[in-house]
Amino acid sequence: MPRSNRLINKVTVSIFGLAILLAVGCSTYVPQSQVIAKEDLPTYNPKNFSSNRNTTTSSKKFQEEDEWIIKAIWYEQNNDFKQSNLYYKKLYEATHKDEYLLKELKTALYSGVISENIVKLEKYISNHPKNLVAKRLLLSSYLYEKKYHKAKESSRDLLLKSTKAVDFELSANSYIFTKEYPKAIELLTKAYDKTYNEDILLKITTILVNYMGNIDEAIERLENHRQNRECSQKICLQLINIYAQQGNALKLLPIYESLYDSTLKEVYAEKVIESYIYLKDHDGAIKFLQTKYKNNELLYSLYIDYKAYDKADKLSQVLILETKEPKWYAESAMALYESSADKNDVVMLAEVQKRFELAIKNGIQNTVYLNYYGYTLIDKDIDISKGIEIVKKALDEQPDNSAYLDSLAWGYYKLGDCKKALSFIKRVVEIEGLDENEIIEHWNAINQKCKK
Repeated sequence: MPRSNRLINKVTVSIFGLAILLAVGCSTYVPQSQVIAKEDLPTYNPKNFSSNRNTTTSSKKFQEEDEWIIKAIWYEQNNDFKQSNLYYKKLYEATHKDEYLLKELKTALYSGVISENIVKLEKYISNHPKNLVAKRLLLSSYLYEKKYHKAKESSRDLLLKSTKAVDFELSANSYIFTKEYPKAIELLTKAYDKTYNEDILLKITTILVNYMGNIDEAIERLENHRQNRECSQKICLQLINIYAQQGNALKLLPIYESLYDSTLKEVYAEKVIESYIYLKDHDGAIKFLQTKYKNNELLYSLYIDYKAYDKADKLSQVLILETKEPKWYAESAMALYESSADKNDVVMLAEVQKRFELAIKNGIQNTVYLNYYGYTLIDKDIDISKGIEIVKKALDEQPDNSAYLDSLAWGYYKLGDCKKALSFIKRVVEIEGLDENEIIEHWNAINQKCKK
């Protein structure tokens, strides 16, 4: 079997195993929770929402109101919105104050509860047409209840009063749910143009790719942001998903390089290498490893794959010192042999033997190394019997490995043991056939010497 097949191939390419996983975020607007320090809760009273006061309430009722406020805020701060909602609901029912109405509706949205006070919110908005918080809550409530016709009416009313990005984005959800994607894109684009917010851009491009099939426009928008703003991981990974789906390694390469430059994450460096390999740009891959991403083991693998054995030999000496791992003695032995122009050079073969012996002395049991060393001892008539014993150790681990069986057959042939040589070479041919030059050579030599 070809000697090159006895080398370890460490570089695998899986660049296009990516799946495009894009989803539209259609969550509704809810204001941020108010955060009050725990020690301030006993004295905190949020009675500044409006001037709507019930002056006839008893002092006992006021004290109960304060207790409920503290509990409502406490649960809200701890993200227990269902409990918080219960207290705001009780507060509104007891006082009919506008501030509690809005808080009840807000925590209802957070907790996934359909509020009973939406009709009251509609009435509140008719009396307070400039209150944008209330309008957003109403629109979000309609979306949650899947009342999309009302949601669109509410969004149009909201946009008559506001040109804020949050309101364009919130209003777009009304059209996303009803699959009116061009209108949704129009509103989301207005929101993006005001903020250059990446999440809004990702929502736009997800709709373009998954629901409108307009991949080219999605790419154009993402690339425009990448080139004029930045290539954050969010944006770059979205582009990577699209380009990977298209099998466009040429476009993937600069994005992976940009991600590595900005994050120094090893995963992106490896993807750069995979892209170069896929594009058959061996020099580019090696240059990247030499200048940007120091990974001598990967660089060594590339040298082996591209048959730059002299460079691999030199680098293996560095790896012996860097890693203290005995496998590099074996790797260096193979690289030295493969780099030699004269495969029968006595000095070179002695050095190869020395390096393999160091590997074995330090505990190497890898069957690839054992077979390579054993075959070298046999083929170069250095120590045929020892070579056979070493190959047998490899076969103990992999008894049906055709390369190891071929080495053993060649060893017995060299010793003149025709019976064993024929037995093993026949097993090789049964497994591999007669398609490889080295198998044909061994088969012919053994049959010619051992024919009856």
